[in-house]
Amino acid sequence: MKELYIRGISGLLYVALILGSVFFDQLLYTIVIMIFSSLAMIEFQRLVNHKSYMPIALVILLVYNFYQSKIDTPELQYPLISVFMAHTFVMYWLFSNKAIQLGYLSKTLLTLFYIGMGCFFIIVLGGNADQFQPKNILLFFVLIWANNSFAYLVGRKLGKNPLFSRVSPKKTWEGFIGGLIFTFITAYIFQNFYPEQSMESYITVAFLTSVLATFGDLIQSQFKRYAKVKDSGSLIPGHGGFFDRMDSAIFVAPWFYLLLNFNQYVS
Repeated sequence: MKELYIRGISGLLYVALILGSVFFDQLLYTIVIMIFSSLAMIEFQRLVNHKSYMPIALVILLVYNFYQSKIDTPELQYPLISVFMAHTFVMYWLFSNKAIQLGYLSKTLLTLFYIGMGCFFIIVLGGNADQFQPKNILLFFVLIWANNSFAYLVGRKLGKNPLFSRVSPKKTWEGFIGGLIFTFITAYIFQNFYPEQSMESYITVAFLTSVLATFGDLIQSQFKRYAKVKDSGSLIPGHGGFFDRMDSAIFVAPWFYLLLNFNQYVS
């Protein structure tokens, strides 16, 4: 009970910082996410026993240029390609059940393209200084939080059948289905407030967000198994570190951006 209380308080504070920045100002949102992202990159490097400030500096530079509207939408295809290549590698690692030795270069590239570019697209979802899009940010975070929170609660209460026991023994199919159902419910509620997109579009986004968020969580668990630690950090009581809290968002963000643009194109 005490663990749930601590987890709830620290989680609410984390949520309040993000939502407060969204409703206050786009620049504040960008700064808050960049701080969280930098901490997540540092924690990731600790997991893989690596130290390089170059990826953090490059992501900050990229974020600055995007915010100043110096990066056009077509140019975002290059960060997208890089992050999808990183996703291909980590997904292969997740399913291969092979011991992979990460060298200096691969650790640097994973920090930059897997963590850094994922964090970059969390910022991109809000648009640049000329076009702030808080609705996209709200939908993104609310769906992920609904999935992760209810997957945890349902799995804790009803979970019996392991989802991916080799990587994360506590995750269950019951938790995954519970998270998926509540993500659908959240999307349904959101559509009533923002009916610009069809219910089918919201349900599609909800389904993919739930599935991808689960993969992001599993991949982070794989890295923790690689490092033989329980959490990536200890800055958020009850949750671990910022990488623990942002693992799903980091993985989902590029796909979420791609899906939103696809929906806008076909609608």
